[in-house]
Amino acid sequence: MTAWSKLLVATTRLLDLHDSGHEPGSPFVHVSQESRRGLRDGYWLDLGCLLLDYLLDVDFATNSAFVSQTRCLAHLREFYPELAHDDLGFVVNLLATPSEVHFRDAPPTPEVRDASAPPEPDAGEAAEARRAMRSTKRTALIEKQSQTGQVRLTASGRQAVTLASQVEDLLYSEYDAAKVLAALARGDFARIPDITNQILLAIRALTQELRRVRENPTREGKLAALLDNERHYHNALSSIQETLLDARAQLSTPRLMERFADWREREAARHGEEWDLRMLSSAIGRVLTAIENLSRRLSELLADIAEGRIQSMGVVDFADVARGLLAAPAAPRMSEALVTRLMPFHVDVAMPRLAPLTPLLETRRAETSHAALVFDEAQDAAPEDPLLARFLEARGPALRARIQKAPLSLPEALAEGWHRFEGDDCLAQLLNTFVDTELLDSHLRVGVEARSFDVTLDDGRVVQAAVTPSLRVATPAAGTSPVNEDASR
Repeated sequence: MTAWSKLLVATTRLLDLHDSGHEPGSPFVHVSQESRRGLRDGYWLDLGCLLLDYLLDVDFATNSAFVSQTRCLAHLREFYPELAHDDLGFVVNLLATPSEVHFRDAPPTPEVRDASAPPEPDAGEAAEARRAMRSTKRTALIEKQSQTGQVRLTASGRQAVTLASQVEDLLYSEYDAAKVLAALARGDFARIPDITNQILLAIRALTQELRRVRENPTREGKLAALLDNERHYHNALSSIQETLLDARAQLSTPRLMERFADWREREAARHGEEWDLRMLSSAIGRVLTAIENLSRRLSELLADIAEGRIQSMGVVDFADVARGLLAAPAAPRMSEALVTRLMPFHVDVAMPRLAPLTPLLETRRAETSHAALVFDEAQDAAPEDPLLARFLEARGPALRARIQKAPLSLPEALAEGWHRFEGDDCLAQLLNTFVDTELLDSHLRVGVEARSFDVTLDDGRVVQAAVTPSLRVATPAAGTSPVNEDASR
């Protein structure tokens, strides 16, 4: 994926929001897949990106001079030898034609409002003025001369090419860390959180890339790139860490604290924002923590590669495995071993399970920790008597006697007040008896009736469910098999 592709991936859905005709306040919130026009082969997009890259190179060499379309065509024919001049003309005309973009501006600053001193609007006008509607037509990426047809980049086009080329990379984030020291030297403290967030984005991008490589080792190209740049990554991390540690040490110096206090008073008087020195320290601390995490993941990846464990960390496609077994069954000895491991030890009732096997498996590798955990039971506090134990001890005999007479459903238990004990609310403890019947008696079972209930308690709480559970004694009637008894639970 090229830099232009990444820029388009990041902005395509925003363009869909801009072009959407969805009515505000409409209850229809589901979005269908967008059907885009075009050839769907990337031909015109590739021509446009190649043209913009070439114009940026020429822009630097000629100091923003116009370039003839003949030179552009000669350059593009290096990639498309059969490129027609009309195709280039279409791309130039499209990129040179502006399109209107509608957006909303942020509210003006307090100084601007005080200087203008507008009349006080009513509530509706004030709400609308908070985000004023604006639009611009400065969206043409190429400027074209009407007489000669020569072209060059516009300000928007130069910015687009620059944004596409500025992909976050950790190898160059050490220069961003130096900006923190520059901001401290100039007293521009408000820029420090933004600078640290940029470094965090680069660190998190590489951290996610490492995780994807470990989960899918078939990406050999990315794995080789990580191995080649491993030394550079460690050097960059060390440089960033040293720079940020120096910056955090400066935050505790008396001179900088005095400058920060003066700046904070001016910011509070000007914008009404409250700043604290701990906000800057915590912003730097988050980057230092992310550096430690990334360094540990990088070291673990290298250790896995050295020990040959990286080949066993791929994500298993169980659907593909099942199709393979249907096409070519495994050997009988392997099938017997597999059935022995997957079947339960004691088979009383064989019921089909509808839940798939995939959510039961953990395909990610557990994080390793070298911290030693020490447990000192001598210093543990004496365990307090839990409310559940006291509830079962006091109300358990009466509740068992009640269930012996007739099954007790949850709505009936609430209506009879079994959830009230010692003046406290024991609704959670009562629900535990329906979940774990062993709390009351080992002979109890939970039955489920296909009828819903809706109970409103005295304090206003509402207990409702689509089915009704009930506690009953496990005494199967004559002719009732254990299968039916277990299936009714």
